[in-house]
Amino acid sequence: GNGLHHLGGPSQAGADCLAWLAEVLGSSPDALDQRLAEPREQTPVLFLPHLEGARVPYWDEARRGAFLGLTRRHRAVDLAWAVLEGVAALNRVVLDRAEAALGDPISCLRFGGGGAASTSWCQVKADMLNRPVETVISADPGLTGAAIVASTALGDHPDLTSAQADLVKVRQRFEPDSARHAALTKRYHAFVAADAALAPILSQLGEA
Repeated sequence: GNGLHHLGGPSQAGADCLAWLAEVLGSSPDALDQRLAEPREQTPVLFLPHLEGARVPYWDEARRGAFLGLTRRHRAVDLAWAVLEGVAALNRVVLDRAEAALGDPISCLRFGGGGAASTSWCQVKADMLNRPVETVISADPGLTGAAIVASTALGDHPDLTSAQADLVKVRQRFEPDSARHAALTKRYHAFVAADAALAPILSQLGEA
């Protein structure tokens, strides 16, 4: 039929992971891109971003986060990249399941909220997901969505699609890099394996 459908995958991992890391490191979230510009250790760190438990696809409020693969050579910049990549890896878990349920690949993703202000994070998401990522001019996508629904209900637009096309303006588009996608895919498979292997331990810690 012509009904509307919403396919969602809410998680507990997002920009708050970077805010937490900034607090731990004693720096400001606004200094993220400056921090990420520092030289990075070749061997990466994995980050499981379950600082506040896990929603989709695990629904485990007791699950906790972790850094994996730390060496004496790793510094703050390596932890920052690990956080960005860990959240993006969880996004990929959700995207893979969403596309499987939809039956078709998603051609482009929109990234909003506080994390979208970081060009580095936008590019990491594009590279990890192998999809173009767009940011929008609106600082609050939720309010824009409410305006789209209200505009359609009031008859200012004939449907939600046309209201979105009129009210949502793209600020910047980030294309995936094939070489970085290949490297991040290896990291993604390590992320999935580590997340599954450590789930019983991290959930038990959350219940302690």
